[in-house]
Amino acid sequence: MSFLKQENFDGDGRGEINQSPQPANDAKSLLQFALFNFRESLEKYEMLRTRDGSIRGSIKLIESLKTKKGKGKKGNKDTSDWTWKELADMVKYTKSPLLASLLKFEAPELNKLALECFVAIMRYMGDYPMAKNQSEVDCVYTILVTCHKYPQLRDEVYCQLMKQTTNNKSPKPDSCQRGWRLFSIVVAYFECSDALKPYLFKYLETAAYDKRRAYHGTAMVCLQNLRKTFKYGGRKNVPSIEEISAISAGRNSKRQIYRLPGGTERVINTRSTTVVQDIIEEICTILNVRNQLEMEEFSLYCIVEGDPYTMPLNREEYILDVTTELLKNGQVFYLIFCRSVWYYPLRLDNHLYIEVIFNQVAPDYLEGLLLVMPHERVKEQNVADISKVAALLHRAADMEHTPAKEEVKYLLPKPILGVRDIRPAQWVEYVQQNWPQMTALTTTEAKAQCLDILQKWPLFGSCFFIVKWIRGDALPVDHILALNKEGVHFLEVITHETTWKYPFSEVISTRKVRAEDGTLFLDMKCGNLMVQKITRIQTDQAHEVSRLIRQYINIEQKHRGISNGDAPHDLTLSRHIDK
Repeated sequence: MSFLKQENFDGDGRGEINQSPQPANDAKSLLQFALFNFRESLEKYEMLRTRDGSIRGSIKLIESLKTKKGKGKKGNKDTSDWTWKELADMVKYTKSPLLASLLKFEAPELNKLALECFVAIMRYMGDYPMAKNQSEVDCVYTILVTCHKYPQLRDEVYCQLMKQTTNNKSPKPDSCQRGWRLFSIVVAYFECSDALKPYLFKYLETAAYDKRRAYHGTAMVCLQNLRKTFKYGGRKNVPSIEEISAISAGRNSKRQIYRLPGGTERVINTRSTTVVQDIIEEICTILNVRNQLEMEEFSLYCIVEGDPYTMPLNREEYILDVTTELLKNGQVFYLIFCRSVWYYPLRLDNHLYIEVIFNQVAPDYLEGLLLVMPHERVKEQNVADISKVAALLHRAADMEHTPAKEEVKYLLPKPILGVRDIRPAQWVEYVQQNWPQMTALTTTEAKAQCLDILQKWPLFGSCFFIVKWIRGDALPVDHILALNKEGVHFLEVITHETTWKYPFSEVISTRKVRAEDGTLFLDMKCGNLMVQKITRIQTDQAHEVSRLIRQYINIEQKHRGISNGDAPHDLTLSRHIDK
């Protein structure tokens, strides 16, 4: 049993330090860490020289040394109380700048930087005057940039923050509050070492879970931020001046606009620690998509004006890292949520879900990408579908009058107008015949019926790419590459008939290759253990094609694992799909 008492070390300055050794109920206290790691402790008491290294033995050593120093002096008393006060002072608030770093560094440069960070903390907390033309944002930048450039100083800064928020007796009334706010910024950025980790978590948990403490709410924010930092790796970019100013003023989130297909916008409060996965989950919940595996079908894209190609944001990426960098460069951008993989069937039970899916499907349908026309003719069974969908599209646009001849051509897939079998006048007649059934529908019901019809078409739920397919020594031939739950399809450009296809079970690997002239290719190795073939396609969107293939394979494997009673996280992707 150790002889340390930490219960009365209060993170918000309300508690007093117990100055007599008592059995400790709490392990992993800051004082315990300080005893074995702080420079002052190591140099004064040679803590690490005890044979068994136990805390109890170390305390006995301290008392022994102090007693020896006191022998022979008049009025010598038991010095244990004085010893404990000195130890406690190592880990509680000080009103003066440090003379040396808390932790011991071999390089003098690191010690100097540690002292600069401590002064920056004091200035931010209002306990030390600002330098000329210096602001609180500059103080935060000093700390973040130093910790980014010198990872070995992160533990030092965390110890400094714990020290200055412990028994804070500053004459400045908001010193401790500002210290905790600064704490919340730093923990959103950097991990600490494995050695400090349990002590840092213990410190924050103690402050966060005790609602009697004045700053338990901010301590809880710190704890949540630290958990996310260890889960996602921490922020990568220095925050904007606006973000730091907002956090300093107690505003922990900003209102960020996220766009959905069709122009609908959602404003979501986005914190400094919000990652892409958080936004996807929040919007999916609004869409009534609650299955974690089904959520993986959705992605968040960042569309930058002037950039013809885009990729979805990594799910572990911090939203404000992305937006801060773009704003700093003066770029116009939009964060767009949409469905990128179509594995699960439609669930037409939610208004916003119907809006999102309809507005993704309708443009591809009208472009004619979903339509298969062998010999450039419309299949008989498709004629009725196309006529009904046209009437539904007219109603979905909130129209109440019969579609006129001039309007019908905009309600049909583009290739239809060039088909010889059925003249434009006939299409107008077919569409108008369907109109009376539509007048009683709401716009949402009309959109839902459109989706219900189209989901039966073989190319529904496909992502389309124009590619050049290179077969053997032949010249590249233009094709449409369609990716859907059935696999990889190469379609004829005009008829959309499938020339060749690979189910995902046969896709062994993908590899992106860039030629000397900058042309980008994607090599797909397909087949089985006995026979394998590499198919090369030329496309500027090789990255997105590869990513979607990987996403389909992952979802398919996880879905099979659940169906077989296995946990999704037990599944591993053995194939090499380029990232």
